Amino acid sequence: MFNKYLIPNAHDLPEGKALNITVEQSTFLVTKQKGQIIAFENLCPHQNKPLNWSSESVLDDEGDYLQCHHHGALFSPSDGVCITGPCQGSQLKKATVGMEQGNCYLLFA
Repeated sequence: MFNKYLIPNAHDLPEGKALNITVEQSTFLVTKQKGQIIAFENLCPHQNKPLNWSSESVLDDEGDYLQCHHHGALFSPSDGVCITGPCQGSQLKKATVGMEQGNCYLLFA
């Protein structure tokens, strides 16, 4: 059985944009890539710090990659793999996203 947490306004999220949501004491990055809602824990594998400061955008200036604001690492928004930076080759921890009755949810076991 899963616990589920609504991802508010997931369907309204523009393609290639990201938002932060907090569930209990954890934060997640939610992005839409090629029409699919994808979520990652908001923790850089380099130092286990959130990628962004407060509510700043977690995307790089061009909006192509998720960027760690602590040390500049760039992550692919489709799979969370670090493509450049001190944690190159590591990846963000992907969260499970589910759909039910047209709503998107984060799912936890």
